[in-house]
Amino acid sequence: MVFRMSIMNPLLSIIFFAALRLYSDIAASALRHAGAPLDTSIQNEADRAVGQAVLWLCAQQHPDGSWGASNRVQTTSMAVCALKASRRSAAREPAIRATLWLGGTVTNRIESLDTHAWRFLALFLALPETSERTALLLRLKASAQFAFAGATGHQQRFWQETVAAAGLGATPAPACGASNRLARVAADWPSCLTNNAGAWHLARLINRDGRGQLIDGNTPLDWRTDLARQVIDTQRRDTLNGCYWNAQGQDGKITETALGILSLLEL
Repeated sequence: MVFRMSIMNPLLSIIFFAALRLYSDIAASALRHAGAPLDTSIQNEADRAVGQAVLWLCAQQHPDGSWGASNRVQTTSMAVCALKASRRSAAREPAIRATLWLGGTVTNRIESLDTHAWRFLALFLALPETSERTALLLRLKASAQFAFAGATGHQQRFWQETVAAAGLGATPAPACGASNRLARVAADWPSCLTNNAGAWHLARLINRDGRGQLIDGNTPLDWRTDLARQVIDTQRRDTLNGCYWNAQGQDGKITETALGILSLLEL
């Protein structure tokens, strides 16, 4: 469903001045969940992969602060989420410029609830915790009613989880059949994933509905190490700008790289 958000223009100034405060060290919400930690050597590799991906992602940013060519709002929002979650110093300036750009899009047309959720999450992570941020997020939450009914079940759940992460809604109950899905994943482990989107969704499923554990019968699986290895091993080297994950088109590479960062931070 296509709709136009009715956000008052004065809110753009809230985003502008709040974004300027991002030079201070504001910690993003922790993404790592309970469970056995990665082995030190694998963790070091994962940290290096994240750092190299951050450098590549920053090098792809447009002068206006955005990323992408088609759905720039969602692509930029995903990049901001990855950069903020990485907590790398190299990401600070690009995140500020991207937040300012996103602030200028709050009255633009939104194509899907998925896009709306990513922008909501990006602004929640990027803006400092102030009453102005809360007011903005509440307005964005209210505007979602126009897209919620026409969204897929996956998009609706992602939106609900995003709102809950911001403390503005209840955490949704486990999805119907989640335990059966986890059992199937465990039985087929190690999973052969074809992209980082699959890795990120799988890590979130195990962390959310499996409470950080994947068990085959009575045997706990070292899923974090296996998934980290898959993601790290598919990273490609850019001789000038760092490392990225490949996909079709430049927008696909940006999205996959952002999700690669987020996947490793879920482990």
